[in-house]
Amino acid sequence: MHVKGKTGKRLIAGVAGLGLAVGLVGSGIASANLPGSDFEGNDGNFAVTTAGNTDWAGLNAQQQANLSVAADLLSGQTDNSFGNGTKTSDVNVSVVSGQIPNNKADLGNSYITSETLANGDVMMYLGVTRVTTSGTVNLDIEVNQAAQPDLTTPGPKTLNRTVDDILINYDFQGGSQRPTLAIRTWNGTDWSAPTPVGSANGEAEVNRVSLANPLAVAPSPATAPAFTFGEAALNLTGLGIIPEGECAPFSAAYVKSRASDAFTSAVKDFIAPQEISLDNCGEIIVEKVTDPSPDPTDPDTLFPFTASYDADGFSLSNGQSNNSGNLAAGTYSVAETPVPANWTLTSFVCSDGSDPAAIALGVNETVTCVATNTLNQGALAIHKDRKHAADGPGPHPHEGVSFSVSGVADPVVTDENGNACVEGLLPGDYTVTETVPAGYVSDDAEKPYTVVNGTTCATAVAVNFTNTPQTGLSVSVDSEVDGGTASTIDCVNDEDPPVSVASGTTDVNGDGTASAADLLPGTYTCTVVIDP
Repeated sequence: MHVKGKTGKRLIAGVAGLGLAVGLVGSGIASANLPGSDFEGNDGNFAVTTAGNTDWAGLNAQQQANLSVAADLLSGQTDNSFGNGTKTSDVNVSVVSGQIPNNKADLGNSYITSETLANGDVMMYLGVTRVTTSGTVNLDIEVNQAAQPDLTTPGPKTLNRTVDDILINYDFQGGSQRPTLAIRTWNGTDWSAPTPVGSANGEAEVNRVSLANPLAVAPSPATAPAFTFGEAALNLTGLGIIPEGECAPFSAAYVKSRASDAFTSAVKDFIAPQEISLDNCGEIIVEKVTDPSPDPTDPDTLFPFTASYDADGFSLSNGQSNNSGNLAAGTYSVAETPVPANWTLTSFVCSDGSDPAAIALGVNETVTCVATNTLNQGALAIHKDRKHAADGPGPHPHEGVSFSVSGVADPVVTDENGNACVEGLLPGDYTVTETVPAGYVSDDAEKPYTVVNGTTCATAVAVNFTNTPQTGLSVSVDSEVDGGTASTIDCVNDEDPPVSVASGTTDVNGDGTASAADLLPGTYTCTVVIDP
């Protein structure tokens, strides 16, 4: 089983000055576990020895979830190893097949798990089996931040090492001694000098008797002969590798054997890199959604965010997201500020129920927070009436009248009820202009309108336009005797004083006409004087 790890964005601290090597103890005598840990990494077996503790055959939930088991290829011509004199510090390595001697270098399985203690310390537990029974053991467990290349196929390979990757030296020289542990860090070109791991932060032991192996995967047998299983427990926080309050940056690990206890000796057999999880990193994902979607004003309008885990903040447009990267468990805040003009932050919801201002990020937890902004929009409503004698007294809805609205590309036209409307407008001031139909006069063909946020065509208050039909007037005289009479015509309205709207005199034949157009409804008086 493999548990996928995460690549961290923080670098680990140095490990200089971490104390003495694990001391000598009597064969088969187990000392106390590491402080704060219930894992029995010091007894060289798989079973729980003391009630209430954990071990490979009795992991707690967190340890079980983080367990990664890997197996070497079967021994013989198909087994792979490093060849051509590959050394531990080499980045460019060579993988070969069938070149592992039948000795202590032939590996079987590797078991890696981890947990975060209640005090925040990150623990790593390691187990390795061999398929041979030689008493000495010289192993390196390389723990990387980046994923490694496929080492299961022969040929040249380039390892993906990152500054502050770690190498755990595991050496057992046989007899009653316990294995010794040391830590090295990658400086970009080479491994550092070893720093012995003191008993406060590390422990290790091998099986000194044959015992059942419940985790065995071929080529390891279900029963591990004496001195073929080794284990270790390390407090990575106590060692300064994962400082308190930071999360583990490691995502891959693999075991390899050295030809001797000399660090510069050739590396031989290995178990291909396996994904690991140290289970103390979480992440916060912020997603941006707009309503309507896509953004009708500008698809690239950016919404700015501040976050306690990002000093520079970040900006998102509709459909984009931001991933915090690896974060240690704790409380974090994120806010959309300032909210862009014409938008309202209508919801900001986190998947774990946290308030975005106080996101309680747990160990190995991913919290997704969705910020939804609604565009401030409203409607502009128009109602158009006309006077029309054939329809009866008073105003009547006027269908088919066109209006233009400032800032809106297409005109709107009134329906059979005299109504027209434009929705989805940004709140603010607009100008509505009527295209006055022929034969009518408008009370005011251009009027202002203020769009109110949240209004619709059903709720917006309409601006009213009323048109009045106009009338033409014509009065004529016709002398029945050619040139027999001369006449004058004068038509006035009912204003006080009256204003002439049409006038005229007859021609030499005694004929004449007075006309007026575009007259509004009213009383008009025409005086005709006929002079014989």
